[in-house]
Amino acid sequence: MKPALVDVSVLILFFNRPKLLAQVFEQVKKARPARLFLYQDGPRGERDMPGIEACRKVVADIDWECEVHHNYQEKNYGCDPSEYMAQKWAFSLSDKCIVLEDDDVPAVSFFGFCKELLDKYEHDTRISMIAGFNNEEITPDITSDYFFATTFSIWGWASWRRVTDQWDEFYTFLDDKENMRQLKNLIHTRRYRKDFIYMCQRHREHGKAYYETIFHASMLFNSGLSIVPTRNMINNLGATADSTHFAGSVHTMPRGYRRIFTMKRHEVEFPLKHPRHVIENTAYKDSVYRIMAWRHPWIKIARSFE
Repeated sequence: MKPALVDVSVLILFFNRPKLLAQVFEQVKKARPARLFLYQDGPRGERDMPGIEACRKVVADIDWECEVHHNYQEKNYGCDPSEYMAQKWAFSLSDKCIVLEDDDVPAVSFFGFCKELLDKYEHDTRISMIAGFNNEEITPDITSDYFFATTFSIWGWASWRRVTDQWDEFYTFLDDKENMRQLKNLIHTRRYRKDFIYMCQRHREHGKAYYETIFHASMLFNSGLSIVPTRNMINNLGATADSTHFAGSVHTMPRGYRRIFTMKRHEVEFPLKHPRHVIENTAYKDSVYRIMAWRHPWIKIARSFE
């Protein structure tokens, strides 16, 4: 067996898409992390079993020294709350961890990038997560290898148990009138998407833990910053007909959105170049809002004609 190359934990979430998973796991094999947490949702019926078994074969191909933990569900929970359950499980066993889904293909250097920054900012409570995806692909006028932002992508990320311990599974923050008033003011000032609180309300009504809104709410209430690589390190392959959140193909979506599914991923060189100060890059936030058409109704309208 080959030795592990990076002393880091990696959670991989998958279900029944072995071809996509194989592309992700190929990068994991190149990086050779010391610990793997493998989470798979259970079948909806017999039709899922071939894909489920094929995925298990993909992640069984471990040819390096690695501590492996499995959490293979017998019941189907669906994307939500499976993602929340998987992440809470992994962070209960590791105080810091990288999270990849079966359609997040990382650069090989992403693992070392996360390892170094997970250690560097482990006790810096200003920092809530490390992203792998950069919506701009390459952010201009940045001399360091990463910067800080108040927006982030969950297409390949890393964080600490100290952050996931803050997650409010039952959305109890919605009942706190004082803090909700402050949250509404913050969303207005930051020009964040108007429907965020409505999304949280809907998710609570569904009776499930939707980790994306839970994670975002936690960062807003704790004034958390994300780390974003100056050059994009993740490809997302999820724009397929069998994906949970998208029906169709990357070729049928508006050009403005298509770009984020087709941009290049880049390797980073070590030693990393660190920024001198921890300060938000507001220009990046504004750029992401334009790309995603948040608070930009004319951009959203224009996208419908692309």
